[in-house]
Amino acid sequence: MAQETIVFAQGIEMPSHIQALAQSLKPAEFALRALPSTAKPEEIAAAMRDAEYLVGFLRFLPDEAYSGAKRLKLVQVLSAGYDAVNIAGARKAHIPICQNGGANSVAVSEHAVLLILAVYRKIAAFHQNVAAGRWHTGIPRIVDVLELEGKTVGIVGLGNIGEKTARRLRAFDCTLVYYDIARRSAEEEQKLGVRFVPFETLLEISDVVTLHVPLNDSSRHMIDGKALGRMKQKSVLINTCRGEVVDEVALTAALQNGKILGAGLDTFAKEPTDPANPLLKLPNVTLTPHSAGPTEESFTKRFRNGYANVQRVAAGQRPLWVIPEMKDLFPE
Repeated sequence: MAQETIVFAQGIEMPSHIQALAQSLKPAEFALRALPSTAKPEEIAAAMRDAEYLVGFLRFLPDEAYSGAKRLKLVQVLSAGYDAVNIAGARKAHIPICQNGGANSVAVSEHAVLLILAVYRKIAAFHQNVAAGRWHTGIPRIVDVLELEGKTVGIVGLGNIGEKTARRLRAFDCTLVYYDIARRSAEEEQKLGVRFVPFETLLEISDVVTLHVPLNDSSRHMIDGKALGRMKQKSVLINTCRGEVVDEVALTAALQNGKILGAGLDTFAKEPTDPANPLLKLPNVTLTPHSAGPTEESFTKRFRNGYANVQRVAAGQRPLWVIPEMKDLFPE
């Protein structure tokens, strides 16, 4: 019996040791065809025609890529987000798209906490001052330098990442509230130490709002001018999910006019963001370059989860982590 083939579409440029990790963790019963990060959609589509599984950081592929992949059984995304994938095309071909099973949830939840603390303690501004030999010049020691203890943190989206963020924030003696379209059971809420509130209420009572939702039609610009208007004047917005969840124009205005205290942003509507983006010039914003998820540890988890899902499908079992938009085709 011929070996089944996994096509590994990097999507992003990976260092050589991560590429080697993809090969070393591959189950022996499968062949692996690794495509370069520069592979064009038509090159990926050509590789898919002769493969059973597509694994990687995937971008939009036309419907024909899926309809022409007659042997393809699974599209395994290595990221938590999948908004760039052609869901409609995969649905027509009845090919399941699966998320990474929370492989980067520790990394992103740690980064969310990092951004909260960085904004509260003015880490970026203080670093720049000390490195430039200015010490405290122009930056008061105590004005808007805050502690996290006793604050109310609102978690928008309590999936894998939101849940791990809640677990880590409990150590800071915060009050934790959350909003999600799927409410947890009372037992789960008690165990996590979180309380469900409506979205508008969360915005109104939270000192920190941290976003952990997928990008789709319902979440795009969920943080708009109206939402920002509901937030406390000394509140902080943290975004480690997708940039388009936030209306950047409205956020810029809220930060400039003091409607909210600050923001910590790992993602932007356009990436890399335009150097002229006014958010880059604001002193009350801490920025990172969509770097929350990629860690040495998370890549090991991504490949292990992805290959385990490949093995499940190869054994005739239902895949894990099917995206919500396709669960009607692949019910549990």
